[in-house]
Amino acid sequence: MKLLDSFKEKAIARIPMKVCMMGPRAVGKTTILTAIFNDTQENIGATTNLLLRAEGDTNAELTDRKHQLNAIFAARKQITDKPAAGLAASSTVNTFNFVFGLKGKEPRIDLEIKDFPGEYVQSRPQDVEQFIDESSAIFVAIDTPHLMEEGGIYCEAKNKTRIITEFFKSSLQKIEGEKLVLLVPLKCERYFFEHRMDDVLKQVESVYRELITLFRQSGKIACAVTPILTLGGVEFDHFTMQGTSIPLTSDGCPQEVVYRFRTDSPTYNPAFCVQPLYYMLSFLAAKYGREKQNRSFIDKLFTAIYDLFDSDEELFDEILRMEKNRKTTLMGYNVECGADLFKYCK
Repeated sequence: MKLLDSFKEKAIARIPMKVCMMGPRAVGKTTILTAIFNDTQENIGATTNLLLRAEGDTNAELTDRKHQLNAIFAARKQITDKPAAGLAASSTVNTFNFVFGLKGKEPRIDLEIKDFPGEYVQSRPQDVEQFIDESSAIFVAIDTPHLMEEGGIYCEAKNKTRIITEFFKSSLQKIEGEKLVLLVPLKCERYFFEHRMDDVLKQVESVYRELITLFRQSGKIACAVTPILTLGGVEFDHFTMQGTSIPLTSDGCPQEVVYRFRTDSPTYNPAFCVQPLYYMLSFLAAKYGREKQNRSFIDKLFTAIYDLFDSDEELFDEILRMEKNRKTTLMGYNVECGADLFKYCK
């Protein structure tokens, strides 16, 4: 009996899967993950047999955040963002825990999302390198108003583009195996409703040109631009001015960013937030298809994921069916390099 119990325990063992989220502090990481979680639940639940569930403190934090966001829409008060300058980078590292699997069955994947601010790659690069090496995907969060407004002069101060690029220059060779990197512009509502998402894409490709070129030359990175609407009914309005100038924080960012409610969107309604998860699962399924005939993996992480897909065909088949929901032709979306790494080979 003990042997049978041990076998059953092993059969339903969860596989750890990690995602590294990089980007500026005060960009609203919890708000982003709240949007991703809620949009993912709604879309995956409606179109597949897959289930994503937040665990423990993560569930409490994201539920509380969603209530706060709903309350903001109910009150219809002006939303302002006043970044706090000078915070220690290490204080903004957070971990979010989810489980993933088939509806009605024990979850098979423990999904850990850890966010690192742009500055952290300078102060503790070894920690970031290690987590990326253990991760299936890297999401680079981009504050879109700072990317687009005033000719993009505040983009570097906010998004730490150069710091992130220099980090990958020195670290990419140390990272084993194929990786997925998603450049995720956030707070895109104004540009989406003004039909300017192609402008957002062009600006991302311009500002992150060196980073994208680095990924393309590596031959082991799939990189895509996947914008999301973080709140849906709120869009950027302006940077607050004093006289004829915009006052800045010590980091060089505008001191106050003002957002406005859209009259045609009375409720909290994030959109496209499920796409990063679709991209990640499609990437992993394609990698499994390519490597299933060859067990001599360089990527130690993927061995566990291979064993999961190999032992749970129902889960894998459901992920394959989900591939049709991954969008590549939405306005502002583009696979910059590594398109072949998304192709599943039977």
